[in-house]
Amino acid sequence: MQNKSKPGYETLMDILDNYPDLRAEWLMRGDEPMLRSAEASAPAAKQRDEYDGLPYAVTVDENGEERISIVTPKAEAGYLVARNMEAVMQNLDTISIPGYKGKTVRAFEVSGDSMQPTISQGDLVIATFTERLDLIQPKHVYVVVAEDRIMVKRLRGPVKKNEPIELLSDNRYYDPFILPQKELKELWQVQALLSRSIPANTNETFDRMLVLLEMLAHDSQQLRNILLDVASRYDVKLVGENG
Repeated sequence: MQNKSKPGYETLMDILDNYPDLRAEWLMRGDEPMLRSAEASAPAAKQRDEYDGLPYAVTVDENGEERISIVTPKAEAGYLVARNMEAVMQNLDTISIPGYKGKTVRAFEVSGDSMQPTISQGDLVIATFTERLDLIQPKHVYVVVAEDRIMVKRLRGPVKKNEPIELLSDNRYYDPFILPQKELKELWQVQALLSRSIPANTNETFDRMLVLLEMLAHDSQQLRNILLDVASRYDVKLVGENG
């Protein structure tokens, strides 16, 4: 067609009037499906009031072994809202960890400081999928995939059907958080931690204090010797000196 102008409103209405099975959303925006009959026969979206215990997607290698995908903060938005989760998973980096072959395992990069000092920002937590909420280990660390965010938290304990989930932080500046069960998409129990930082020696501060005390004691003795020498020259006594 040489004429590149877009069809007007009346033209679109005429098309819909002549083809009543045609969906207006498809005609105007290209949203699938094209026909109303196809829309009616499509399965309805599942309304979740409780946790169904199924991961949204897994990926496997050429040998059929499940891969450990890494979900980073940059990939979090796509992981939460993607319509084609399989495509999202294929684009994630993967790692191999001995002892976790053949399990439903995922790695998540931690953001924020709510779990310090146990877990720091940038650390990778290696987690296995949790199928049942009544088997939650009290006070253990979990990756909580909610509708709008991914959180690494401790859980208060097992929950029953439709019960809310209480999330706890190791950082005392953060209050407990209550998550409605219907907002929980996935739950992963943390099994291992890959840290990018090594904590300082816990005895380092104490060792430094001892060195400073030794230096002060040494300097104090030197100062006292000088004062005693000066006092003897002028025939005076220092405060606290016996005799």
